[in-house]
Amino acid sequence: MTDHFAVLVCNNAQDVETAVEASNTIHVYGSFLTIRKFTKEYQKPPGRQFNLSKQKCIIVEPKDIDLTGDFFAQTAAVLARVRLTQGEVERISTLYADVEAALSTVWPGCVAMPFGSITTGLGIKTSDADCFVDLPPRFHYPQANHVNKAKRLLQQYPANFAEILSIPRANTPIVKFYHIPTGTNCDLSFKTPLGAQNSKLITFLLHADPKLIPIAVIIKYWAKVHELSGTGRLSNYALTMLLIFYLQQPPMSILPSVEWLQRDAENDYIVDGWNTGFMNKRDMIPPTTNTSSIAELLGGFFEFYANFNFHELVVCPFMGKPIKKQWFKEPGLLPPEYTRYCKNVTDEISFPMRVTTSFCVQDPFELSHNVASSVGSRLAEDIVAYFKFAANAYETEKLNNCQNFLKTILLQRPKLNKGRVHREFRFSMFPKYFEALKDPDWKGTVRMVVLSVFEKILKLQLGKIEEKTNPEQKKEKEKYWTIMRQPVWRRRNVSKELRNANLGFLEKEMKITEEILAKDTPPIEMEFQVIMTYSENPRIATVTVKLSNAPMELFVEFGRFFISTMPTWTMNLLKPPTKKPIVIPGMEKGDAGNNSKDDTGMAKGDAKDAAQSKSDTEELNKTNGDSNGDEREKNNTVTESGEKVTDTNSSDAKTSDENVTEVTSDNVKDVNAEIAKDVNDEIVKDENAEIVKDNSNIESATTEMIALSI
Repeated sequence: MTDHFAVLVCNNAQDVETAVEASNTIHVYGSFLTIRKFTKEYQKPPGRQFNLSKQKCIIVEPKDIDLTGDFFAQTAAVLARVRLTQGEVERISTLYADVEAALSTVWPGCVAMPFGSITTGLGIKTSDADCFVDLPPRFHYPQANHVNKAKRLLQQYPANFAEILSIPRANTPIVKFYHIPTGTNCDLSFKTPLGAQNSKLITFLLHADPKLIPIAVIIKYWAKVHELSGTGRLSNYALTMLLIFYLQQPPMSILPSVEWLQRDAENDYIVDGWNTGFMNKRDMIPPTTNTSSIAELLGGFFEFYANFNFHELVVCPFMGKPIKKQWFKEPGLLPPEYTRYCKNVTDEISFPMRVTTSFCVQDPFELSHNVASSVGSRLAEDIVAYFKFAANAYETEKLNNCQNFLKTILLQRPKLNKGRVHREFRFSMFPKYFEALKDPDWKGTVRMVVLSVFEKILKLQLGKIEEKTNPEQKKEKEKYWTIMRQPVWRRRNVSKELRNANLGFLEKEMKITEEILAKDTPPIEMEFQVIMTYSENPRIATVTVKLSNAPMELFVEFGRFFISTMPTWTMNLLKPPTKKPIVIPGMEKGDAGNNSKDDTGMAKGDAKDAAQSKSDTEELNKTNGDSNGDEREKNNTVTESGEKVTDTNSSDAKTSDENVTEVTSDNVKDVNAEIAKDVNDEIVKDENAEIVKDNSNIESATTEMIALSI
C-alpha cells in the first residue's frame, strides 16, 4: 500500500501534543492514522519542471548581435545569429521519423507530417517543430482524442522524448514534448491537416521573391524580442499573414490574392469543408514591377500597419484587400467569393468569424478563423505603438540609407501607457430621467438621444461593432466605434453672437460645432468606442466612452467634457418632467408667470428663487453625505483618483484592468465650476440659473438611485 501524507497545522503547541498523543488510535479506511511532530519547515513539493523546454525558448538579445556596417551587413548579422541553418533544419527531420516509429506500434501506417515555420524557411533558433499525425482511415472514429494515448507511447522512449505534456481539452488537442537528439520542442496534433496546407501556401508565396524570407524573419525576431508574439499574444502565423497581406497591396503588388490562386477548380483540395488547394506554379504568378529593397519593404510594412484601421477592417489575404468587419455581421454584404463561407456558416459546419476583437486577421483557407483573436485591447494598442515607432524610425533613417534603422527598432522601445489611467468615462441615466417618457420603447428613445449627441451635435459617424442581449439579467449592450478629427468639445471660445442667439437647444449646439469645425485648428486623431447599456428593474441606461487609440491627455480632456455635459444635454433632449419656475435676475417676482421659456419648456425664475434652489441643492448634498455616505460610495462607480468602486445598480460595472470615471452630481458641479471660471462674466451671468437648474435635476436623479439601492 502506498503511504499518504498530510500536514496538520495546529493553533498552538498544546494542540500539537494532543494530536501526537492520538497517534495510532484513529482508524481511517482500514489503517491506523500515525501522527508525529513535524520538525522541519514545510516545503511544497516541486511541480513538473520543463527546464529543457524553457532553455530552448531563450532568444539571443539584439545587444549581442554585431549591428555595425550598413543596413545589409546588419541584416546579414541578424539572420546569421537568429535563423536556423540548413544543417539544423535537416537534423530536425529525424524528429518526425522518431515520432512515426513510436506511434506506429499502435497506429501502423501513421504518417508524421511536418508543418509550421521550420518547414517554411522562417525557423529561428527558438522555433518549435509542429507535427500533424495522419492516421489511417480505420483509426478514425467520432470524438476521438488521441493525445493521451500518444503521450503514453512517447513516454516509452525516454532516450528520445522528455518533458511530455498532453493538452486534451484545447481547441486543437496537442502533445508537447522535448526531442532530446535535436534539442527541439514539438507540438503534436491529430485533429486536422489544415496547418500543413497553410504551411505549403506560405512556402509558395514567400519564396516568390528572394527578399521576402529575410523580411519575414526580421519581423518575427522583432516581435519576439519586444514580447509582442507568443502564447496569448500575436502568433507567428498571424504575423506572417500580416506580411503576406501587406505584400498583396498596391503599389507593391508582389503577391497575388489566395482567391486568385484558387480560381481553377482543378486545384481544389477540401479539408474540413474548406478549400485548401491552390495553383502552385510559381512561373504563372503575375509578374511584378516592384523594385523596392529589403529596407524599403520592411519600412513600408511598419508604415502600412501604423495607419491601418484595425477597428473597422479585416486583414484578408484571401481577397488580397481589406474587408469591412460589418460585412461579416450581415453576410449578404460579403463579396460573391465568400459563397463557401456563407454556406459553411448557414449549414453550421463552422461558426461565423469573430470580428469584435481588436485585431481581425482572417485565415486564407479556414475563412471563419480569426488568427489574431487572442490579441486583447491593451496588447493591440501596444502593437500599434510599436508599428508607429518603427514607421517613424524608418522615416527618419531612409534618407541615411537606413543606417540605424535596425538598431532603433530592435534596441529601442516606444513609450507605452502602462500606468493606471482613465481609459473610460461613464455617465448613467437613472429612472428620474425617464418619468416623462410616454413611449414604452424607452430604450429606443435613449438610443436616439445618445446618437443625436454624437452624430448631430458632435458631428461624428458611429459604426455599430457589437450588440449583445442577456435575457436572464435583462440587460442589453450596444457598442459603436468612431473617430474624432477636430476637438469639438472645446466650446468655450464660441462667438458671443452664436451663444446668445435665439435658437433651440439642438440647433444652437449644432451651430457651435459647425463654427468649431470651420476654424483652422490642427487636426487630431482620436479613436474611441461608445457603449450603451440598458437594464430593467429599475430602468438604468449607461453611456460609456472608451479609449481605442489617441493621446491619453486628449482623451482625458474629452472625457471630462463628456461627464460634465451629458447630463445637461440628455435632459434637454429627453424633456425631463422637473419644471420648477426660476425667475431670471432683473425681473419682478410677480412676473414669473410671464417669463420667456427656453427650448426645454422651462420657465426662468428670479435670482432669489435661484439662490434658494442652489441652497436646497447644497443642503441635499450635505444630507446625503451625512446619512447616506456609505450607500453613495457603493452606488457611484468612480473617484477622481481612479479607484474603482462597484456600482450595484450599474448594468455594466465590471472593468478588467481599465479605470472608469462616471458622472455624479458632485463631479458635475466641480467641472461646471471649473468651466465657469474660464468664461467671461457676462456668459456666467446668463448661465448660472441653468447650471443651478441642471445640478438640481442631477441631484434628484442621484438621490433616487440611492433610495432604490437602500
